[in-house]
Amino acid sequence: MGGDTNERVEMSKYKPDQGSYARTTAFVLLGSLVCFGCYTLYFFLMSFRGDGGDGLLVQDLSGGNLPVLGVPLTWSLIITLAFTTLCLLSLARVLGRPNVADMLIESETEMRKCTWPSWGETFNASMVILVVMLFFTAMLAGMDFLLNRIMKDYVF
Repeated sequence: MGGDTNERVEMSKYKPDQGSYARTTAFVLLGSLVCFGCYTLYFFLMSFRGDGGDGLLVQDLSGGNLPVLGVPLTWSLIITLAFTTLCLLSLARVLGRPNVADMLIESETEMRKCTWPSWGETFNASMVILVVMLFFTAMLAGMDFLLNRIMKDYVF
């Protein structure tokens, strides 16, 4: 930075050619959680109506619904969108840290080493589980029916 005007400060991704699937998956899943939390925050803020029923957080600032979102522009929406943006940027920054990125890269590398079952093996294992579940369901239903009959006829 100093006095050199040609010097640029660039933000670069740590090991950009490695772990792209794991990083993207982590960002999408955690980002979805953040978006759901902020969606809940929006309705929580909209619940503060004030004494007259029209509090500061719920006042319509634009005079109508926003075209894409279909909701009025309110301070609740502005606060929620700002908080969502801040959380998503923070999430991207945390996932870009070298220790977190290395962990995601190593996880993806280990997942590639795994031997995954074929479709046929997966289907056969699922069928075995389904048959066992149906057997135990029938057995428990039969025992329930039998014990119910015994209790009705002999005990009560």
